[in-house]
Amino acid sequence: MANDLTTDGGGLRVQSVADLMTLGKIAAASGLVPKDYQGQPEKCAGAIAFGAELGLAPMQALQCIANINGRPAIWGDAAKALCMASPTCEGIEEFIEGEGTPNPKAVCVCKRRGHAAPVRHEFSVEDAKRAGLWGKQGPWSQYPKRMLQMRARGFALRDAFPDILRGLVTAEEAGDYLIRQQPPAVRPEPLQHRRYQQPPQARLPAPAVEPEDQGQEHFDADEIDAEAKA
Repeated sequence: MANDLTTDGGGLRVQSVADLMTLGKIAAASGLVPKDYQGQPEKCAGAIAFGAELGLAPMQALQCIANINGRPAIWGDAAKALCMASPTCEGIEEFIEGEGTPNPKAVCVCKRRGHAAPVRHEFSVEDAKRAGLWGKQGPWSQYPKRMLQMRARGFALRDAFPDILRGLVTAEEAGDYLIRQQPPAVRPEPLQHRRYQQPPQARLPAPAVEPEDQGQEHFDADEIDAEAKA
């Protein structure tokens, strides 16, 4: 059938976008992919496409490419495997120096064919402390020696084989980067439109009320004066 996926000696082969999306849906529902990819066919398709650029088979890409904060990364063991499989790689050597001292360091030495000088990188306990990694909850507390090794390996492989990794960092390194989130912009509250009200006018005092005639006699001053003279 035209929609069937084809295979070769290296496994499934993606030949079109339709193949990519079909495989992404199958992988997302299979339960055989990392948790971040389960039920996410678009993410699966993206990882497969990204892995194809590195020479990874589809299902291999889903196991080796990690999505760290929206940025693709490659697990350290897969990065080493890709580099060692390249004809440009003459050798990769890893070891720990200063074991038993207060500041041991992991060392990775990469030899590239045609280059006289090897590429050497190291990452020490002091380096990890400066980066705020030493004693950090998670792998840095559980497997500190392994994490030192992964950091030295990632630096050395990227410098020695940039054409193979194409700028990818190791997932172990990418997981240690903190994402600085900008606080959301504070928007001023909209002004409430109020109906204009005329200010109250000053009230004038009420006029005095003349007392009503309660039947009392009223005396005229002139009459009283005339009577007094008589």
